[in-house]
Amino acid sequence: NGATETSGNFMTGGAGLPQINGRMEQSAGGSPALRLTMAPYIAGESALALPRMQAVQGRNGAWSFAGTIAATGAIPGGSVRALELPLEGVWRPSGTLRIGSSCSMVRFASLNLAQLTLDKQQIELCPEQGRSIISYDEGLQIAARTGEIVLSGELAGSPAGLAASSATLRYPGPFTLENVQAVIGEQGTAVRLSAGELGGAMGAAPGGTFAGGSAALDLVPLDLSEMSGRWNYGADGLVIEQGEFLLTERIAGTDIQEQRFEPLLARDAKLTLAGANLTAKAGLLHPASGRLVTRVDIRHDLSAGEGGAAIDVPGVVFDDALQPDQLSYLADGVVELAKGSVTGSGRIDWSGDTITSSGVFGTDGIDFAAAFGPVRGASGQIEFTDLINLTTAPDQIIRFAAINPGVEVLSGEVRYSMTNGTLIEVGGARWPFMDGELILRPVTIDYGTPGSQRYVFEMVGLDAATFVAQMELGNVGATGTFDGTVPIAFDDAGNGTIEGGLLISRPPGGNVSYIGELTYEDLGAIGDFAFQSLRSLDYNQMSVALSGSLSGEIITSFQIDGVRQGAQASRNFLTRRLAKLPIRFRINVRSENFFQLATIARIYLDPTAARDPRALGLFEFENGRLVPSNNQRPEATDPVDQPDDSPPDPGEPLQNRIEAVQNRESEPVP
Repeated sequence: NGATETSGNFMTGGAGLPQINGRMEQSAGGSPALRLTMAPYIAGESALALPRMQAVQGRNGAWSFAGTIAATGAIPGGSVRALELPLEGVWRPSGTLRIGSSCSMVRFASLNLAQLTLDKQQIELCPEQGRSIISYDEGLQIAARTGEIVLSGELAGSPAGLAASSATLRYPGPFTLENVQAVIGEQGTAVRLSAGELGGAMGAAPGGTFAGGSAALDLVPLDLSEMSGRWNYGADGLVIEQGEFLLTERIAGTDIQEQRFEPLLARDAKLTLAGANLTAKAGLLHPASGRLVTRVDIRHDLSAGEGGAAIDVPGVVFDDALQPDQLSYLADGVVELAKGSVTGSGRIDWSGDTITSSGVFGTDGIDFAAAFGPVRGASGQIEFTDLINLTTAPDQIIRFAAINPGVEVLSGEVRYSMTNGTLIEVGGARWPFMDGELILRPVTIDYGTPGSQRYVFEMVGLDAATFVAQMELGNVGATGTFDGTVPIAFDDAGNGTIEGGLLISRPPGGNVSYIGELTYEDLGAIGDFAFQSLRSLDYNQMSVALSGSLSGEIITSFQIDGVRQGAQASRNFLTRRLAKLPIRFRINVRSENFFQLATIARIYLDPTAARDPRALGLFEFENGRLVPSNNQRPEATDPVDQPDDSPPDPGEPLQNRIEAVQNRESEPVP
C-alpha cells in the first residue's frame, strides 16, 4: 500500500543492569511492535526474568503486551521459587496499567510461608467480572478469584495438605477462602482443621478472622465444631485467639452407640502452631448456664506424633441452674436434684497409635435424689485408669451420710470398680441398719448386655426394737436380734423375684407385744379376756421366710417357736396350763412391702428403670415424710367385698380377722 516496514535488533546490559535481547519492528500501519527476553536479573537471593514478552502499540498510544514473568525471592510473609506468572495487559500513556483480563495458570516450584512449604503446585487465577487481576491508576489494586485449590507440602517437616473450594484475592482489600480444609501430620496422628470461611490480609504477618470451623486430632476422640476467632500467621507460626467452639465426643468407629457427654462451649480459647509444636488452652462451659465445667491444656508434637492434654475440674457446682443429666445422659433418671460440687483432674497422653488416660475426681459431699429415695452427704473419690473409656482402678469407695428408701440408712459404704462405663464390679456394700448391718454381697453388673442378674443382701444383727421404732409402729413392741439373707433375681426384662429369703433370730429369742389400748368395741368379754392374755408373747426362736415377685405379691412366713406369755400379759388358769405345752405359731402375710428394696436392686441392673415416685403420683411429702399420695391410699370398703387375701378391716369381727392371718391349714380357734 505504499507503506514502509522497518525492523532492528537490540541488546542492553552491563554492570548492575539486566541483560535484555529484543527486536523492534514497525508495521505497515506504522505501529511499533516489540519482542524481547530478559535474562534473570539477580539481586541477593532474588531473581527476575522475562522468558518471553511481546508488546504492540496501538494508534491511541496504548501498549498491549503478553508474556511470562519468572521470579524467585521474598514475598510478604515468606518466599517463592521459580514462580511462573503469565502476563497480558494494557499500558496507557496516562499511566494506567491493566494486567490479566482472562484466566491464567500460575505455577511455582516452591512456596514458603513461615514454616509451611508447598512444592510444585499450580493455581488458576481469573479476574473478577468486569475487572483485571491487577490494576494501577493512582495506586496498585489486585482483584482475582480461583476455582478449587488443592495444595500439598510440609509444615515444619510434617506432611501438610491445604484445600479450598475457592479463593478471592484483593489488594488493598482482604482475601477470603471458602470451605478451607487443612491436614497436618501423618494419617492416624494428624491434626485436621477446617473453616467455612477464612479471611484476612497479606503483610509481614498475615492475619484475619475465620468462622464455621472445626478441628480434630486423630488420636483423641474429641471434636471441635462451630469454631470462630482471629488468626495470624508469621515467624511464630499460626496463632488462633479469641476462639469459640463446641467440644463434642467423637463416636464414629467405636462401640459407643450415642454420645455419652453433652457438648461444652469454649470462649476465648487460644491455639498456637509453631513449627511442629501445637499448643491449645481453653475453658469449657455448660452452654445453657455458662458455668465453667473444666479447663483443658493441650500440647502435640507433629514431628514425633505424640502429645497430651491436662484436664482440670476446679469445682463444677450442681444446683438449680445445672444438673448432672445436663452434662451426660448416663445420669438421667439416676441422679436428680443434685446440690454440691465435684472437683478433680485428669490426663490424656498419646504417642504413635497408643493413647492412655487417667484421672481422679471426687466430692466432699453432695446431696441428690434417686428413685430409691434421697441421698445425703455422698462423698469420695473415683480414680480412672482409662478416663476416655470410663474404666476405674479396683476397690473404689463411695460413702453416704444417709440414704432414705423409706427407712433411713446412715453412714453407708460401697466398694466397686467400673470397666468401659458399663461393667460394674460391686465388691460389696455395707450400711448400718437397725443397729446391725445391711450388706450387699459382691456382684458383677453389666449394663451393656441384657440378661438375668442375681443379688444377695445380708442382714446382720437387725434389732427388732429399732425396727419397730423407725417404722413408727407406736402400739407394737418387739425385742430380738435377727440375721439372714434376701436373694433377689432379675430376668432380662428387669422383673425381680425374692428367692428363699430367710431371717432367723439369735438366741435366746425375744418378745412381741401390743402396748397400746384396745380399740375394738365389739370383742365382748371373752375376746377382751383373750386379748389381754396374749398381748405379750416371749419366743425362743423366730424365723422370717420371704419369697415372691417384687412386682406382685410378697409372701412373708413367720414361724415362732417356744412361745410363752410375756411379762405384760394377763395370767389365768388357762394360760398357766398352756404354758406347759410346746407352742409354735405359723403366720403367713401377703403384701408388697418390699417395693423400695425392689427399686434399689433393679436400678443396679437397669438405670432407665429409675423413676421418681413423686413424679408418678405415687408418693408425696407430708410433714417431712414420704407417704402414699391421697389417690393411692386404700379406701375403706365393705368387708364382704374385700378379696380373701386383702388385709382385714379393723372394724371386722375378731373371728374373721384371726382367720385372715392364719395359715390356711389352721383350724379356727375360740
